[in-house]
Amino acid sequence: MTWKPIVAGVDGSPESLRAAALAWRIARPADARCILVYAVPEIWAPGGVAPLVYSPDIFDRLAADVRRLLAEELGDEVPAEVREALVARAGRPGVVLAEVAQERGAELLVVGGRHHGALARSWGGSTAHHLVRTVDIPVLVAGPGRQIPERVLAAVDVFEGAAPTLTAAARYAGVLGARLRVVHVMEPARFPTVVPLSIDETAYEARARQAFERLVDAAAPVVTGADRVTRRGLADEGIAEEAAAWEADVTVLGSHGKGWLNRMLIGSTTERLLNRLPTSLLVVPVLRPARRRPVRAGRARKRRASGPKGRVVL
Repeated sequence: MTWKPIVAGVDGSPESLRAAALAWRIARPADARCILVYAVPEIWAPGGVAPLVYSPDIFDRLAADVRRLLAEELGDEVPAEVREALVARAGRPGVVLAEVAQERGAELLVVGGRHHGALARSWGGSTAHHLVRTVDIPVLVAGPGRQIPERVLAAVDVFEGAAPTLTAAARYAGVLGARLRVVHVMEPARFPTVVPLSIDETAYEARARQAFERLVDAAAPVVTGADRVTRRGLADEGIAEEAAAWEADVTVLGSHGKGWLNRMLIGSTTERLLNRLPTSLLVVPVLRPARRRPVRAGRARKRRASGPKGRVVL
């Protein structure tokens, strides 16, 4: 399958330079177009009524400065033709990147990662957090280090959405020629506390391991032996520990997309890992299956009692 374009955000920071280099490292073996995007910061008028409009001369000089910086800092890591084709637009980085990705039909967004505390995440966070929350294509957040990824760790659950995450991980590991490992963190069973229940934790974990093995057999059968890992504990901690112990270069995980209130108060596993950034993180959006609207009991009885064309059967 032909790869669609890969879009990377650059702003001259060390994090964005890593993102640009990583985007090209994936685009080159995938034979995909690599598009670098610079969101020119908006300057707001006094009172914050509206942003000021750059003159064409100033706008062009800002874009030229970024191209010059890319050439100085990246050198041969990214070809000159990719650097010179830089797309520059005024606006907020997250909004500009999402627009360009949609216009170019991109299948991957790459941005630099920064560490953010809980309060920063709650009130907007970073460009990476914004994109993970809003776009419907994978987002790769470049972590520390600029080496070519050689180890890809896929973190999966055993419920809905696990297969697409694992499939994406296998695809990126394949194009990079990287080794793939799969980890599932078994969190403590959560059951209602209103009614006491007797739960056999050993049987619960055994069923989770069996489901994990079936998932990997179906979605990534090439992963075998020691590269199928199960851990106990909290998901974000277990994933970070496995990534550190195995020295993973990229960690792949799915994002189910929680509401803003959950993000503000407790965050998701994905966002906690974005904050810790133990490795580069590839976040794959997972769409929940559409739920069927419940049928009211009265309407259901009427439907069962109706014959063709709504006639009531006596």
